[in-house]
Amino acid sequence: MHIILGGTSGLGLEMAKQLRKRGERVLVLGKTHDSQKHGEGFPLDVYYADQVEASFSRIEQILNGDDIEQFVWAAGYGWRGNFEDQTDARSMAEVNFSGALPLVQWAWRKMLDQNRKSVLTVIGSTSSIKARSDEAVYVATKHAQAGLARSLGMQADEQKLPVKVALFLPGAMKTPFWNGRDLPTDYVFFNDPAKIATHIINAVNCQQQPFLEWALPKGTLV
Repeated sequence: MHIILGGTSGLGLEMAKQLRKRGERVLVLGKTHDSQKHGEGFPLDVYYADQVEASFSRIEQILNGDDIEQFVWAAGYGWRGNFEDQTDARSMAEVNFSGALPLVQWAWRKMLDQNRKSVLTVIGSTSSIKARSDEAVYVATKHAQAGLARSLGMQADEQKLPVKVALFLPGAMKTPFWNGRDLPTDYVFFNDPAKIATHIINAVNCQQQPFLEWALPKGTLV
């Protein structure tokens, strides 16, 4: 089974759709999960620790003994503006990184105990490798997420683990984040999430090395 944390919109949703078209079973987790719209899965807001804790046994029940083939960490949201004007920096830190961490760790342990090879796929951002003056907290969470993925990739390599790690760093995409907003002048160069999803799925399917990192800047797949 493929589990997508943050699979109810944007890139995560595109990955879920494409994996299902390929005949894969996909479990979608996300704050706005709707079974008719998003298929198998359940609502999960990683801001709330009790929901995250309860999700472990719920996923186990759904798996019913099946293995996790891939865990995709795609949950998160963005905010642009001056640091002093951000109303709830802690919320972004929880949703984009620390709140999801216990579930990612649970999935990592689960995949280590399986009798098959699997992949932890982390969807970061080009903000993971550079600073931005108007996205300080977002950038900080993406640096943390990428740092974790790189460290786990080293562990997988050094310890010859059955779990591979894939870190993707897409640039700006044409996602629902921009609905109802004034579009940037370079919006035409924003990536198409459907094309990015196809690229990620194909790259993971072909991955041989313990750790893969791939940047997909704005304009790569429009």
